Amino acid sequence: MMKNSIINTPDQHGFILNGTETLYICHLPMFNMENHMYQATLEVTISAEAKAAYLKDRQENPGNYYVLGNIQTDLFTIPDIMLGKTQNFQADIFRNMPADPNKDQPLIHNITTTITRIVYARHFDYSIPYPDDLTYIIFGNEKEAFIDHYLTEEQDFLNIMALDKVPDWLPLDQLAISANVGFIGLPSTPMPETPPLSPGSYKVTFQGQDDLYELHVGEDIFFDTEIVNMAAEQTVMKGFYVY
Repeated sequence: MMKNSIINTPDQHGFILNGTETLYICHLPMFNMENHMYQATLEVTISAEAKAAYLKDRQENPGNYYVLGNIQTDLFTIPDIMLGKTQNFQADIFRNMPADPNKDQPLIHNITTTITRIVYARHFDYSIPYPDDLTYIIFGNEKEAFIDHYLTEEQDFLNIMALDKVPDWLPLDQLAISANVGFIGLPSTPMPETPPLSPGSYKVTFQGQDDLYELHVGEDIFFDTEIVNMAAEQTVMKGFYVY
């Protein structure tokens, strides 16, 4: 890993957009650029018209994922969000990853995105080792729940999946603020070439404790090994990272 500045500068940020009634955006992080060294999930709202357009396109194009990113005239840092300095921003929504978010035609253009709550946010800490078990961050509400792969250090992978059912063993308040779940019998390394989880039932732990619980994993939403591990010098031609 190259030496990085620890100074954050206002930037464009890409997020994977999840949910139907309640909307969540998961930051697309990078290990080698300080501005993007954050794993973060936010609960957001957008206008009724924009939400209806997103849901309609999603229904008509199953199997795709959606990227929401702030436009280049409305920049911010992730610490700005964590401190409450940035509470809303202007954004575009794309179906799948744009080659260049400032040139590609978005699905929905220049919408006001309001951050209603920080679900999860942390800066990478390279002194923390990989977990023994494959670990995901679980979050959601009484109607929908998701898991987002817990990132440790380069090399690692991005993976967001939906759950087939909201776990009845996890209090809704805890689900709302997120938690770590470890998948028993599945190691956290090596880095896979495809999503390590398939739809089905798994035994998991809660926050590293001993008790076992059942989790019903559904469809894969987003999987990528390139973005998070990209070297800073590679970002010149990589969409949200041309900054």
